[in-house]
Order: sequence, then structure tokens, then C-alpha cells
Amino acid sequence: MLINWCYKGIAESADFDDAMAERVVMETGLMSKWITAHSGLSLASVQGPQQTALSAFALDDHVNDYDAVKDFTPYISLGAGCMEYQGPGVPPVPFPALATAAEFATTWGTTSGYVFSLWVVTSPQEASDLPGLAEEVRNLRLFSHFHYYHHEGEIAAKLYVPRRQVECVFKVDALGNPIAASWTGGGSVLDNPEFVGPNAISNVIAAL
Repeated sequence: MLINWCYKGIAESADFDDAMAERVVMETGLMSKWITAHSGLSLASVQGPQQTALSAFALDDHVNDYDAVKDFTPYISLGAGCMEYQGPGVPPVPFPALATAAEFATTWGTTSGYVFSLWVVTSPQEASDLPGLAEEVRNLRLFSHFHYYHHEGEIAAKLYVPRRQVECVFKVDALGNPIAASWTGGGSVLDNPEFVGPNAISNVIAAL
């Protein structure tokens, strides 16, 4: 398994404000639209259906036809950055994850928003229908047919990202500059006091 650091940008709106951003870090983690659309059902009753919602077709729709599935997709788009091949003898162009997340957070420079720093575990093979592991869509060896938005460096988490994997959130203005938010303590950054770093599941074993 692989560990990927990612960023998630969400624009500020009537549906997502400082309180919602704080709640992601302190309570809920990042949830997919599928989860929020079924929030009125018990956990036991949705276990089967939420896993059935995961498939290669559903991931393809999420990546390439998001507008059609945005209200009920079980996947969450995260940015991990990428290098875009420009042809023989031409240096590749980097697309940093933080810059991409900031574009989504500000709706391309038109509003303020939030950028979350987090990590997920991905599989070295495609496993679109297996919960618990994110899909490294940016990896063209695995997803050569998911290339339309390749420059966004996407990693697709499934169903939700646990809050203990969310390191922090910071608020930015339309230009991407840090601005103060209303969460406890003020400032632009809210750290997760219960964050657990990826070294907790590292495959490095210390000598006794």
C-alpha cells in the first residue's frame, strides 16, 4: 500500500462556511456526496448500498462526468499534484497539488474558501470498488483512460476521509492569501488536535 499526502479545496458558500470547515476537522472528516445524501439512514442500513455504489463505472463518471453525478457520487476528489508530459525533449510541466486545491477553494479566483491537508492510503493496483483505499487516478499506468483532467493530479477517496487523517484546514481569500476565520482562536489555520500522522501505519519497523 502507498500513502499519499493530498489537499482538498472547497469554496466558501451558504452551504459551506467556517463552521462547516471546522466541523470537518473536529468531528466528521470529509464526506462524499453519497454519504451526505443518505445521512438520515442508520449506519447499519447503508453498509451494503454504500459499498455497492463503488465501481469502475462510478469512478469513471466521477472523474469524467462529474456534473452528472455530483449530488450522489461516493468518491471525493483530492489533489496530490502531477507532472504533465509535453513530448520528447521537452521538460514536463509541474502542477502542484496546493495550487490546484487553491483554485478549487477560490473557484478560480472569485471567492474565499478552504484548503484541507490530509493523507490517504492507496493501492498499487486499481481497486475502484474496494472501500477503505483511495484510487490514484493521476497514475496513468493504472488509469490511462482517466486522463482528461490529469493535470489536476487527482486521487479519489471513497465514501469518506476519517477526521484523524485530516491534519488541518486553512482559509484563503479569492487571491489565495490566508485570511482570519471564525473558528476558535481565530487566525487562518485550524489544526486537528487528534490528527494521527501516516507514520502510524508505516512499514518501517524499528529494531528492538
